[in-house]
Amino acid sequence: MKRIKNSLRVVTPYVYGTLFLLLILLVNQSCAVIAGGSKYYAHVVVDGHPSAEIKYDGLTKGYGNTTIKLPRRDADKILLTISDDGCPTIQRSYTQRTFRGWSFVGTLVTWTGLTVNGGPWLPIPFGVMVDGPTGAWWKPDVNENGISKTDYKNYNYNIKYTECDKAADIQENKDVQSNSEIELTVN
Repeated sequence: MKRIKNSLRVVTPYVYGTLFLLLILLVNQSCAVIAGGSKYYAHVVVDGHPSAEIKYDGLTKGYGNTTIKLPRRDADKILLTISDDGCPTIQRSYTQRTFRGWSFVGTLVTWTGLTVNGGPWLPIPFGVMVDGPTGAWWKPDVNENGISKTDYKNYNYNIKYTECDKAADIQENKDVQSNSEIELTVN
């Protein structure tokens, strides 16, 4: 019985140490791909035009409002095409992105490595090798007109379709003018 208690005293620090290391690993998964992903969700809303067709990359993604999953590295290369019946087709481009500094810091702080055949630890930047090419360090620039951030993975793209409003006003003016001409000819 005494032997079991002594062996537990020796094993207990190792168990606590292992649990502590596992907890640190679970909490500090700061690799940008793990923490924020290489893609984000763009919630596109065409204000006041629920039937406006929204196209991205030549494909219809929805009408009035839709959600599109986009690669972070392309946050500065977004071209949306908006069209509606009786309105001109317009294109809105978003050409700015910003650097996700904290995700980069997290990648560097949680530097990874490799031990080969029990030899010395070799620092290998796996996080840098994954995050850089996937573009996980980038995000849309909320200073660009119409973009707002919901959280690290969701951004809102609010589009004002003023060209459609102008087209409707012009058509309305033409209708009023033709009605006035009809009244003049009748009198």
